[in-house]
Amino acid sequence: MSKKLISIIVSCALVLSLALVGVIGVSAAIDTNGRYVPSEGVKETHKVYFLMPESWKSEKYNAADAGAYWWNGSDPCGSLDGTTVGPAWPGYKMQVENAENNIFYLDLPTDVPNIDFNNYLNGGERTVDEKTGKVTFQFGEEQFKAAKQTVDVLCQYYSEGDNDYYDNLLGGEFWAKAQEALDGNDKTFFGNFADNFFEDPEWGISMRLNDMIYVTDPNNTSVSVTGKETYAGEFYFYYGLNEETGKYEYGSLPNYDMAKEAGLVKTVDKNAAPATPDQAATTAPSSDKKDDNKTDSTKNTVPTAGQNPTSSANAVSTADTAKSTDNGTVQTGATTAAAVLAVLLVAGGAVLYTRKRFE
Repeated sequence: MSKKLISIIVSCALVLSLALVGVIGVSAAIDTNGRYVPSEGVKETHKVYFLMPESWKSEKYNAADAGAYWWNGSDPCGSLDGTTVGPAWPGYKMQVENAENNIFYLDLPTDVPNIDFNNYLNGGERTVDEKTGKVTFQFGEEQFKAAKQTVDVLCQYYSEGDNDYYDNLLGGEFWAKAQEALDGNDKTFFGNFADNFFEDPEWGISMRLNDMIYVTDPNNTSVSVTGKETYAGEFYFYYGLNEETGKYEYGSLPNYDMAKEAGLVKTVDKNAAPATPDQAATTAPSSDKKDDNKTDSTKNTVPTAGQNPTSSANAVSTADTAKSTDNGTVQTGATTAAAVLAVLLVAGGAVLYTRKRFE
């Protein structure tokens, strides 16, 4: 074998190694179990939990995990317009807090403003012929209906005026009590969530959603313009496992004892039944406060013509339009394997061609 041929083969090997490094970097946000972990470039995270209803599981389509999709901030999922590159819908597979109770979590980058929780199943596209009115489904109607998801959920923080539930809590005094605790020396009201509360320079008293759990409301669903049913819900303070009862609990106040006294502590219930189509309801509109980085967590935002679907102000999921393979369950590990194989084939072909050329 000539020195020239050896030199070319070494060069090919170098190119291959560099390509592999780049490919592996794409899947850096996936652990060995195929679940999301923040990539090395993520500077700050906060933990958010999700209680997935048992009714969202599908044995037929192997849907037993919770997924999370976001399109802005660090480690974004892939967008249809190509402005972000990452896993396609349904996004990332969430980490497991407690499998028996369907409690999942993410160490979510703090710069992610909105998120869609789902059952890690892509239902595919639903299209309607404008002339005939005929409805067709990319993967079939059954899979379309088996794929479950929430509305676009605000996941950074709430400020007074952002959220009807907390604005009206304690007779409308929730934020006033939080402000009093923040300004004073008595932090009892905050319980174990003192770090969640802060003063936003623009919006005033605010609450980070760190260590809070999103619970869907089975009676609060809406149907998007593409025919997809989405579930609204709320973030609650996650208290974790009650050692005395053996049950996982969450509630509406940061102080557990205060919440217990007010009857605002709930036990995790994974068997809450979803609303039937005739029970579908839409929520009340949000306040007039404007914030391009925040979206009302109770509203399913669908962009109109001319809006950018990757903007947080006009946030919309790609659940009805994003395409994938393997019944819609996309993992970046599969993408990585395909990319590695392609690189190997190209490099191998180059070596074979070069050897024949110089023999």
